[in-house]
Amino acid sequence: MSDVPAFPAPDPESGRHLPAPPSPTESKSSLTVRRRRWFALAVLVVTVAAAAALFSEGTRRAGDVAAGMVRISAGCRVPVTLRDTGDFFVYVEEGPVPMPDRANCTNAGLSMANPHGIPMIGFAVATPDGVERSVVEVRPNRRYDLGRNDGLLTSRFAGRAGETVIVGLVADSPDVAIAIGENVFSVRTPWRIAAGVVLALGLLLTAALFRVGARR
Repeated sequence: MSDVPAFPAPDPESGRHLPAPPSPTESKSSLTVRRRRWFALAVLVVTVAAAAALFSEGTRRAGDVAAGMVRISAGCRVPVTLRDTGDFFVYVEEGPVPMPDRANCTNAGLSMANPHGIPMIGFAVATPDGVERSVVEVRPNRRYDLGRNDGLLTSRFAGRAGETVIVGLVADSPDVAIAIGENVFSVRTPWRIAAGVVLALGLLLTAALFRVGARR
């Protein structure tokens, strides 16, 4: 019998070891995690876009209200026909502004003597037969800035749809006007609240989705 050469047993510590391929279960789990993270990111993007759209829509509507206000320059008296029933809000703005033909502006551009040395402005709302309408101060006075229009909310008065009132403005400067219309803050505030709610809920949902994905 011939001698059979003996070969040493392989050393388990030597040589290169290739990693075992991932099991189908691990691959599926990793794919699920990635999908959930992408879904959470998509929810975040949609949330931000929706909140921005709501905020922008509120600003646009308030801007339309501001653009449609009736404006009166210092030194003018103008008949104004009210379109709705309810409260009408008065804002102090920069002037002068273009006046319609029916306006009486005989005092426009005339400086008023002001012995107190502080800015002076006053306006009155009256019926055509001279009965003055009650004007209530609005507190706090709030400033709005919407595109080409900006002003300071000062007061309000009540009126009925279809009635005509005479609005007159006096001031110690010709560079003053008032605007009469809706409350721009009441128009845009619900849209801003909705934008904040959508953003908060979307962020909470996104955070929950990321946490669920991280635990998988």
